[in-house]
Amino acid sequence: MDRTLDPQLLVTQVLPQNDQHGARDLNVVALLQEFWEKKEKRKAIFPSESLVAYESVPSPDPPFVCYVTLPGGSCFGNFQCCTSRAEARRDAAKVALINSLYNELPNRRITQEFIMKSVQEAVASTSGNVDDADDPSTSIGAYHYMLEANIGKTMLEFQELMIVFQLLHWNGSLKALRDTKCSRQVSNI
Repeated sequence: MDRTLDPQLLVTQVLPQNDQHGARDLNVVALLQEFWEKKEKRKAIFPSESLVAYESVPSPDPPFVCYVTLPGGSCFGNFQCCTSRAEARRDAAKVALINSLYNELPNRRITQEFIMKSVQEAVASTSGNVDDADDPSTSIGAYHYMLEANIGKTMLEFQELMIVFQLLHWNGSLKALRDTKCSRQVSNI
């Protein structure tokens, strides 16, 4: 078994081993940054100064709201009612760290079995049929193609891709690409 995706190993790699006070005193902001630095080093990508970006909603009074954006573009916010900006930042970091760790589990990767089940669910929730999965000009077919092109990637990575796809659709760029018969291949510019 690949121990790099073992849930217990993931947690022990992220949590400090010499912590005398337990989980209540963890610096989740630093842990989140360290998690992403390690992840980027494994990919042999040169780490930037800050892989994780925080943004607070301007507010003179509580409750304070903070969002954290991860390197791939995923964004998470604090979920508790926070009485300070620092507390909101820690809470947002906690949500992002939990999601980041969860995303590393083997069952969060796109597999052939997941694609079959997901396409069947998509067909059941629309007026399409299973044959549409083989036709890239249909929405089911485009979804199937995108899943196939991303086998082995995590759900979070796929979600980030789908957000970009949706934004391109909304701003008309996809239609423009289709009208110019642009290839599905992406050039390395």
